[in-house]
Amino acid sequence: NPGPSASCAFSPVRSKCVQLLLAALRPQLPDGGAAAELAGDIERHIHELHKPAKYKARVRSKVANLRNPKNRHLARGLLSGSLSAEAFARMSAEEMANAELRQLREEYSSRGVSERQLPRGVEGTPTQRIRCKRCGGSDCRVTQVQSGPDEDAVTFVTCSACGQQWYHSGWVCL
Repeated sequence: NPGPSASCAFSPVRSKCVQLLLAALRPQLPDGGAAAELAGDIERHIHELHKPAKYKARVRSKVANLRNPKNRHLARGLLSGSLSAEAFARMSAEEMANAELRQLREEYSSRGVSERQLPRGVEGTPTQRIRCKRCGGSDCRVTQVQSGPDEDAVTFVTCSACGQQWYHSGWVCL
């Protein structure tokens, strides 16, 4: 059972972080010595990259992702050398995610954006009775959008001159 690297011997927290990384790597790496060296390298890079306030959270994130059975690509990349310890230490949670999770996040994100946009092709009714707060123009279009069958319609106003949008709820600017 190789111990933590010499660079971590002075800090119990860093030593524990190396042990956690090693425990996450060991089942996937047949050579225990290589796993210990890799865990030490990953910890050192995380320590160099992050301030103490974020250091432990980053280590926990890496450990959780290495232990996740759907993220076997991370350990394989580290083992094959196609993913360096430094590159792994720099990865965000989004970058460590497997392809399936990335696709789900992309779908949720695009669906969320489209749900919050005004419907395309709805021009609205032109009016000269409303003055834009941004440009002072009175060439505006009024559009009513109903988001659900049991909800009140929301009245949107769009200035044709500058593109400013606001809606009727005390006429809040968007």
